[in-house]
Amino acid sequence: MKLYVATRKGLFVIVDGRIGAPHFLGDPVTAVLADGRDLYAALNLGHFGVKLRRSSNGGEAWDEIAAPAYPPQPAEEKTPWKLVQIWSLEAGGERLWAGTIPGGLFASADRGATWSLVNPLWEKPERAEWVGGGYDYPGIHSVCIDPRDARRITVGISCGGVWQTRDGGASWRLAAKGMYAEFMPPERRDDPNIDRRRVELA
Repeated sequence: MKLYVATRKGLFVIVDGRIGAPHFLGDPVTAVLADGRDLYAALNLGHFGVKLRRSSNGGEAWDEIAAPAYPPQPAEEKTPWKLVQIWSLEAGGERLWAGTIPGGLFASADRGATWSLVNPLWEKPERAEWVGGGYDYPGIHSVCIDPRDARRITVGISCGGVWQTRDGGASWRLAAKGMYAEFMPPERRDDPNIDRRRVELA
């Protein structure tokens, strides 16, 4: 059994309970993905920005590939359209998915060579209410793909609720009914477009 652990001090590989030699020693690794063919690692190098690496031989060698990039920012936008961090990586069907701060979801159909912002989610009017939870800006921390149908994807946004698509990202709906934000004022406790902390079970 092999386990990949992304940390602020590098990427560590645990094999049968033993920790092997780290990759990217001393560099913050914010996300890692082993998709069966390739291994991907997202790094946040501060002054040098967000970097994405891919290995096709189990980590023996790494190639730098394109990191997701936001389009030019309109003047009226308050949240910066600039990649701060890749917070989650996932694979499903024929595509890779990257959840980022400041709250954009990106897709790649060519193993990370190029990325496209998933505009139907980014352009939701509700995004104006998303805020950062622990970071200055909102971020997609979870991307969950239905193994039975790769078009069904659920994403968790901090702080922006839970969103779901059934058509591969062409349309999105809030999917947080029955969840509530305990820290919010009573009148907004059940608002699905904010952070979710607990699930209330009947």
